[in-house]
Amino acid sequence: MMFKKQHLILALLFGFIFIAQAEEVELNPAHPDTYVVQKGDTLWDISAVFLKSPWLWPEIWHANPQIENPHLIYPGDQINLIYLDGRPTLTVNRSHPTVKMGPTVRSIDHNDAIQTIPLKEIEPFLRELRILNQEDVDLAPYIVAAEEERNIAATDNLIYVRNLKNVRQGDRFAIVRPTVIYREVPTDYPWETSDTHEIESLEWQKSSAYTTTAVMSRFWKKYIDRTYWENVKILGYEVADTGIAEVLRVSSDEITTMNIIDVNTEVKTGDLILPIDEFNFDPYFTPKAATSTDDNIRVVALNNALFGSARRQVIAISNGSAQGVTVGDVFAVYSPERVIRDEIMHPKNDLKTLFKPSKAKVTLPMELSGHVMVFKSFENISYAIITDGNRSIKLYDYVKLP
Repeated sequence: MMFKKQHLILALLFGFIFIAQAEEVELNPAHPDTYVVQKGDTLWDISAVFLKSPWLWPEIWHANPQIENPHLIYPGDQINLIYLDGRPTLTVNRSHPTVKMGPTVRSIDHNDAIQTIPLKEIEPFLRELRILNQEDVDLAPYIVAAEEERNIAATDNLIYVRNLKNVRQGDRFAIVRPTVIYREVPTDYPWETSDTHEIESLEWQKSSAYTTTAVMSRFWKKYIDRTYWENVKILGYEVADTGIAEVLRVSSDEITTMNIIDVNTEVKTGDLILPIDEFNFDPYFTPKAATSTDDNIRVVALNNALFGSARRQVIAISNGSAQGVTVGDVFAVYSPERVIRDEIMHPKNDLKTLFKPSKAKVTLPMELSGHVMVFKSFENISYAIITDGNRSIKLYDYVKLP
């Protein structure tokens, strides 16, 4: 509903005014004097036209009090760069025809307003993905079977759910699919004092703690390599909403019969049943420089990309609200250092490096790949959109302060 509301805004002399403090905000050297807002622009794009660091625009935004929402600018609005008392100032003019009969009223659909970032690119991640902790996973009800022993089910099929408690006929729940588990593992022995940790993402599914495989795994973790597993940190279990099911009947043997009423992909045994996530979000994201002090934040997932992601694609990073990451935080992403052989001074047949190969090694520095802005944050994982970049962002790239 928040995207459909229409409002009346006085169309007189008023506009938006931005005042840039020269000592705080650096202008883009290639900035124009005038820019006309285009359909498809975002506030980030417009800020990048004038500012070297686009995420600093909230610091220079001063809204005219007659404008209902300072985030709202529209295609056709003209942004002008002028100087007042030697300071750069951006003004947004909204031109209107002259009318003799006094003030007029302009009707504006807020759905036409320029967005901070493209909502259509991130809305599926806002509404369909969530991160669970270990307790959530252990307690989650799950689909144990579908009607007629089907491996997959669809709309209007029956599913049988175990451990769904305190429900009534007609109650509706989300069907969610386990996707990946994010975790941080020590890389050096002894594990408990390891200076470096690796971030990784692996596929997972809900399983029993009492099967042979699980028992052997638990034995290994507890007795063979206990200290290693004690120092593995689970960052979160990701699940994706795949549909909605309604309680049809509740039996006394812990099995609840449900009817699938809506799906966006096939439903499988092992999928989990969770409360529907009534997630509401503010579409007016306010970017700001991140402040997290963690020096090992990594890119832990790419969306629909095998080798790298680019502008306006979504990634997951290995920090969340527990580390102080909040919605709107902007980070810089760097490719890792690379160790290569100096084949100019030390060709592969160089005998001087036969017993000391490190002599031929050189380390190439990290390189800036782009910037990302967080739009959804969980305890230890956050989703972010790539706002700009010089090169593709890859899995396990470093995420640092901008």
